[in-house]
Amino acid sequence: MKRWLPASFTEWRLVKCLKLSNGGLSDRATNCVDFRGLSALEELDLLGNKFSSLPFGIGFLPKLLYLCVEACENLVSIPDLPSSLDYLDACYCQSLKRVRIPIEPKEDLYIYLDESHSLEEIQGIEGLSNSFWYIVVDDCSHSPNKLSKNVFEVLFLSVSLLHKNKHTQLTHILISV
Repeated sequence: MKRWLPASFTEWRLVKCLKLSNGGLSDRATNCVDFRGLSALEELDLLGNKFSSLPFGIGFLPKLLYLCVEACENLVSIPDLPSSLDYLDACYCQSLKRVRIPIEPKEDLYIYLDESHSLEEIQGIEGLSNSFWYIVVDDCSHSPNKLSKNVFEVLFLSVSLLHKNKHTQLTHILISV
């Protein structure tokens, strides 16, 4: 894998769409690459790979709108997403425990976490600066005790802030569990 993926993607700085799905990317391979050089990247498809953490530099991509890590069964955490992100597909990530929403996400943010059975926490949903977030955690076998505490705390905080400050715009968080 390392032979055809350069250590730095600086030579590829104009690439807008990159599809590396089902390519067998493992932790060993992702530790050899740095995505920061792909400054024009808007779409990144990593569907079905075998890494436990995202390849380095994805959180620094200033134009990334779409990230697909669907069916990355070993993925444990998504810690850093760029604020430019509109859409995250992390469905069928059986080991996924935590997702951190970008620090300054866009107004409309769509996150799909269907069938991610191990999901425990969605970090960053307490930030209420957005007007619409759509988070789908549609999983019939999901333990309600794992995720619901985090989700209900956020919803309670949203309502509390709205009543404290009448000028605060309430973020709409749609969660299907």
